[in-house]
Amino acid sequence: MKEVFEIGKPDYKHSILNLTNSVLKHYGAEFHHETLPMVDELLNKQYKNVVVMVFDGMGSENLKNILSSESFLRSHLRDTITSVFPATTTAATTTLCSGLSPAEHGWLGWSLHFDEVADNVNLFPNTNYSNQPAADYKVADRYLPYKTVTWKINQQKNAEAFEVSPFGNYPVKTFDEFLGGVQEICERDGNHYIYAYWPEPDQTMHLKGVEHDASIDWIARINLAVKELSKRLNDTLILVTADHGHIDGTNDLITEYPAIVDTLKWLPTIEPRAISFHVKEGRGEEFEQVFQKHFGESFLLYTKEQVMEEKLFGDGKVHQKFEDFVGDYLAIGVSDVCIYNTEEEYCEFIGAHAGITKQEMMVPLIVIECV
Repeated sequence: MKEVFEIGKPDYKHSILNLTNSVLKHYGAEFHHETLPMVDELLNKQYKNVVVMVFDGMGSENLKNILSSESFLRSHLRDTITSVFPATTTAATTTLCSGLSPAEHGWLGWSLHFDEVADNVNLFPNTNYSNQPAADYKVADRYLPYKTVTWKINQQKNAEAFEVSPFGNYPVKTFDEFLGGVQEICERDGNHYIYAYWPEPDQTMHLKGVEHDASIDWIARINLAVKELSKRLNDTLILVTADHGHIDGTNDLITEYPAIVDTLKWLPTIEPRAISFHVKEGRGEEFEQVFQKHFGESFLLYTKEQVMEEKLFGDGKVHQKFEDFVGDYLAIGVSDVCIYNTEEEYCEFIGAHAGITKQEMMVPLIVIECV
């Protein structure tokens, strides 16, 4: 029997979604979800610069296991909040960048099936499972557009808003450039909002594992870097969080279970620990039986109707493609098991996330006031 972790469901009144809505509220932009009262109070101090720093994969449990309670980041920990579901970069960073729940913005996970191209599409690289271009245009951008938090704030004209990241409107390539970019903007005249995203320690944890020296080194480096950066800033509020946490996974391959694959219209989508199954007509009961036989101890299996009823992906005006993306069934990881579609992924990844365990779902809210 696989180890079963403590469950940690998303709390859409105390999550990264609410953090982002506090930011939108502060700058007078339109927002549609509850805010975090503690963050509202901090923002009411009217700092010249507000910086939300997101370190991919640096969950609360990871931070606790690696840094001492006296470390800079942990000594400034003010709260622990939840990610959104699924606890994965695609869904969570899109929430942080939009102020919308996953149900609203539709970016549910790494891979989604689009009828428009008759294929499963990896959203960020715009590829299919053969690593070929999914289309001659960005599929997700066409069918899942959204207005960013920085765009909304810039429309208010009371602050300049930036995304400092390898992918943002202030693009950076190295960690030093990332830190320097935040500082450079903060030193400009006027008020600023900065969403600062860095893809570590997630990338290292995926390839080497949660407790590998390289993963530990990244968190230690982040701890020191944020401490030193804070000394160089004035009139700035820094809020440090993460998109999700990480665990080490036990990998499985869906193609090793032909009895499951035979019931499916196409290979599963979303994430290896939050898995959408589109089942052939009339074979739902057969799918349920064979899936429960092999994975019943490792995953919770929901029907589409149960997913909609529990609002696992959040509330709000549900995206028109949301139900299609969810599929007929959704399997949610509660142990360390990951189910991959390709042998390349199966062999490559050690660290994992997107399940509904406390280790994956809980993220820190660290407050640093630079006066």
